[in-house]
Amino acid sequence: MRCAPVPEAGGKLVHVRAFGLIAVTLGLIISACTSPAPPPQDAAVDPAFVHGTDRGETDRLAAAVVTDVQAYWAQVYPRTFGTPWRALDGGFFSVDTGDAVGTAPPCASGPQEVEGNAYYCQAVDAIAWDRTALLPVLREHYGDTAVAVVLAHEIGHAVQQRAGLAEGEPLRLEAMADCYAGSFLRWVSDGHSAHVRTSPDRLDDALRAITVFRDPVGTSGHGTAFDRVTAFQHGFTADPRGCTEVGENEVARPVDDDANLPLDSVLDTSAIADYFGTVVTEQGRRWVPPARATRCPGAGGPVGFCPAPPTVTAAPEALARTHDDIGDQAVTTLLASRYALAALTELGRHPTGPALSCLTGAYTASQPDLSPGDLDEAVQVVLESDAISRGGSGPMSGSDRIAAFRDGVRSGPGACLE
Repeated sequence: MRCAPVPEAGGKLVHVRAFGLIAVTLGLIISACTSPAPPPQDAAVDPAFVHGTDRGETDRLAAAVVTDVQAYWAQVYPRTFGTPWRALDGGFFSVDTGDAVGTAPPCASGPQEVEGNAYYCQAVDAIAWDRTALLPVLREHYGDTAVAVVLAHEIGHAVQQRAGLAEGEPLRLEAMADCYAGSFLRWVSDGHSAHVRTSPDRLDDALRAITVFRDPVGTSGHGTAFDRVTAFQHGFTADPRGCTEVGENEVARPVDDDANLPLDSVLDTSAIADYFGTVVTEQGRRWVPPARATRCPGAGGPVGFCPAPPTVTAAPEALARTHDDIGDQAVTTLLASRYALAALTELGRHPTGPALSCLTGAYTASQPDLSPGDLDEAVQVVLESDAISRGGSGPMSGSDRIAAFRDGVRSGPGACLE
């Protein structure tokens, strides 16, 4: 989802808003995923209206998605912006990026330019997608809902164009489109769509796909994983009118250096213990830092907590895998969640999953040198691991954990203890 000038075959420069990762990069990131894709949905529309379609399963799904997204905006756009929705003038283009001599879609000089991407071409009011190396890979690893998010995002740029919102800071425009995608998925989740279906598990997989398309370390333009899931969830939980406000007032953070602290350093939890000690004492209670151990009765997994005596456990081998696969901040986040559980126990509060996730977010944001890459590592492990909310009452979806974690990041521990 870059906003960049791309030459047409004739040499004219036009603006493209594209999902923004090449297929090779997508494949490398996806290879580390541990969540299997949900089964395909019964969502199919004849894609005869799609330029270049092979009328295969992938395009049938894409046709169903863009049909439902436009039906959504036909309902919502008039009450949001005060004028009727206008269908895309330039239509939709399915691209076989493996065909070196195929016809180029709008805003591209050849099929290979679309590889690994879906994009909105503002010049002709059209959307194109790679049916060879993008949509099938998304379906395989993240399910049909991920395809819905990608294409709803691109139509979100068409919404901006119609509403006079297409100019401005690129990160805000991308966040707004993510927000519009979230508002569409809420409509789908509520059962209003004719063809596309979703569920909490499928929404979690869609969020995983969104985090894949985050800005690489040290770059800017697409939004971090935290930015993107925040914008999507804003749209999912609120009226799309509020999407024009996403991306404002974000806290500037240090530039990433892409360096992980050694695991031994990360396992030093004195700073985490001090933070939660302050949370507890500010509530008028006494804090005794939990003991540390590799295991205690009844506590399993990479991290754990036993209340009697208060003990936080850490399994070095399991955490070493997390450290290598995601990063040092992922390990810190897991450990912080257990100190959050210890703090709630000291406060005499019945632990809940939202409170644990929220307090973990509050600690994460408190770290003085937290970089965008660190925050993305935290988002990834919160989304992937139920260890963050373990010990709370009732299971939580990854999306719900992220929402509570985000509250802590943005509002601090007070919001978690209300």
